[in-house]
Amino acid sequence: MASEEAPGIIGKIKMTLHEWRLILQRLKKPDMDEYKQTAKIMWLTILLVGSVAYLIQLVAVKLITG
Repeated sequence: MASEEAPGIIGKIKMTLHEWRLILQRLKKPDMDEYKQTAKIMWLTILLVGSVAYLIQLVAVKLITG
């Protein structure tokens, strides 16, 4: 009966590590153009999110302090 039950914590960890290994085997190193494009998108996203957060904070401070 015990073999029909779900695997324990050790079995789950082994299964997760096996899945991660399969994912890592499929990855490839990006070329320089792909890396630069990804970096540009990342920085633009960081700037956009930071700007929106700053504007929200500015509006909130103005509403609270009057």
